[in-house]
Amino acid sequence: MTEYVRMNDYESIQLEMEWIILNTDEFTLTKLNEVGGYCWSLLGIPQTVSSISEAVRKEYESACETVEEDVEAFLKDMVGRGLVQYAVS
Repeated sequence: MTEYVRMNDYESIQLEMEWIILNTDEFTLTKLNEVGGYCWSLLGIPQTVSSISEAVRKEYESACETVEEDVEAFLKDMVGRGLVQYAVS
């Protein structure tokens, strides 16, 4: 099963209900909503789509059927921004 993890130690800060991540390699800012920030916080250690989805369901008491699809889209976007990478086993 594919695992993902944050790249480098990019600066991130939580401001109210949003997170801001500074990619110091590319000099870009990425803004995340509360759920995206929660997912980002989980990626300090290798995670699978399933493990993140389950954590989101528990944290937000969500029975939303699209959680796994949303997490997959989030991870794809974060990989594309150079903030998340595939974890090496």
